[in-house]
Amino acid sequence: MSRTEPFLLAGLLALFVLAYGALPWLAGGLFLDAHEGDTYHLLDVLARMADGEVPHLDFVTPLGALAFWPLNSFIEAGHSAGAAFILSQLSVAIVLLPFVVYAASTRLRRALGLYFGCVTLGLVLVLSYGTATSGVGVSMHYNRWAWAISFVMLLLAIVPSRSAARPIFEGGVIGLLASALLLLKITYFVTLGPVAAIALARMHGTRGLVSAMLVGMAVVVAVAVLHGPGFWIAYFNDLRLVAGTEYRPNLGTSFGSIVASPSYIGATIIGIAAAMMMRQVVPEAVGLAILLMIPGFLYISYQNFGNDPQWLLFLPVLLLALRAPPDGGEFFGADLRTAMAAAAIAGFATFFPSLFNMAMTPLAHLSFDKSRFLPMIPEGAGHQDIFVRRDRAFMTTAQIYRDQEPGAWARFSSELGRATPPELAGVSFPHCQWLAGSRALLETLGNDLRAFGVPEGSTLFTTDLLAAYRFFAPVKPAKGSAPWYYGGLTGLENTEFVMVPKCAFTAGVRDLMIRELAASDLKLTLVRNNDLLALYRVD
Repeated sequence: MSRTEPFLLAGLLALFVLAYGALPWLAGGLFLDAHEGDTYHLLDVLARMADGEVPHLDFVTPLGALAFWPLNSFIEAGHSAGAAFILSQLSVAIVLLPFVVYAASTRLRRALGLYFGCVTLGLVLVLSYGTATSGVGVSMHYNRWAWAISFVMLLLAIVPSRSAARPIFEGGVIGLLASALLLLKITYFVTLGPVAAIALARMHGTRGLVSAMLVGMAVVVAVAVLHGPGFWIAYFNDLRLVAGTEYRPNLGTSFGSIVASPSYIGATIIGIAAAMMMRQVVPEAVGLAILLMIPGFLYISYQNFGNDPQWLLFLPVLLLALRAPPDGGEFFGADLRTAMAAAAIAGFATFFPSLFNMAMTPLAHLSFDKSRFLPMIPEGAGHQDIFVRRDRAFMTTAQIYRDQEPGAWARFSSELGRATPPELAGVSFPHCQWLAGSRALLETLGNDLRAFGVPEGSTLFTTDLLAAYRFFAPVKPAKGSAPWYYGGLTGLENTEFVMVPKCAFTAGVRDLMIRELAASDLKLTLVRNNDLLALYRVD
């Protein structure tokens, strides 16, 4: 590669980041038409951090703090939530840009390097969690960021450099990227970190591996100095909590289905075939890393909501970068070099519907009719630049089990094997789950709490997946509680009131938490009971 090519690539990718990343900013706010519940969760987390709370230490979350630090920094600088999200995506892409340019310019040829840079940085900047049908939303942004970081880490670890070897420098970069995954989402670190370590040890030997470990340890120590060593203990406890919960809201499809169901079997076959082909052209230890990489990709897809196989964006890069030379062998009777190119095309084509959907979201966001939207947060609570579509905000549609109510349908309950509706302090809660209208739910129940006269600044514990009532009522979350349900009744010991919605955002979570409350030693006094909610004072 000539001396000018890295600078040309850097210039093209910088132009792409600034142009593509600025598109959401031109809309004059952040306009969402999907996954408002996740957005309220994110806003709740940011509000807690604005109050001085630290993830893991002051509230429960299995997500790494790096998922929130960039947004929080912009909010501390005076930006509202919508602007903070757009700027945080842009800042993450800018920080990642030099690593992308270095990896691409030392490992890949021109066109492939440009493809790698655009899809990796584009993942950071889009406004969708993936799949071919999702709308514009901010939900699970950390998954996209983690995929992008993983792609750079694995490219550096697995593909040999086309220039001079730099084991200490590249080992340090890989250690830094792995540390970012540790602080972003643990799933990526535990599945792909060992893959990078095995390949790094083979490609760069002991010096590269030691460099990676030293940089990783330095990051761990730096965070411990910043927040205290208890930060890592609390992080581990949060992960242990969510791993043991009965209710895993992020899982929609079983791991077996991710591997072999009709919707995913094509991706699995492409991944296995690609690993078998790449093993023929790499050293044995790197081949082991590649074999471990595919199950890691599948497991991450299983853990991520939507189960989108975004690793198919990266697989063509590996296949073409490691492509066998002419007459370099065979794969089931076919020329190996041709087979690797065919697998790269198949992987890209399989994922193209999702890629196209994600790539178009900044443009879709820019073209929205703004009159169809309203702020997610009521006036006076701040963050007036993040909007939700009116019909989604106020769609009061719910799923109700009529057989759990007295009347003509009750006789069918035993036939269906329904669980008995849970009770708490004499109040029964039949199944009712909101299908849309998250703002309607929060606003209506928040107004009811206000009408009841809940004292200003009271702590509220909510038995539901969605708990962002702080924006709609004069309450605040209990210290040590979770902004989402991750298992257990964390923070309950610090609350003054417990609120149980009669129709929940997620009925399964509400019912599980009611049963946990009923089984606890907590003394509750019912102070309000109507068709919206049951409110208890903690004695």
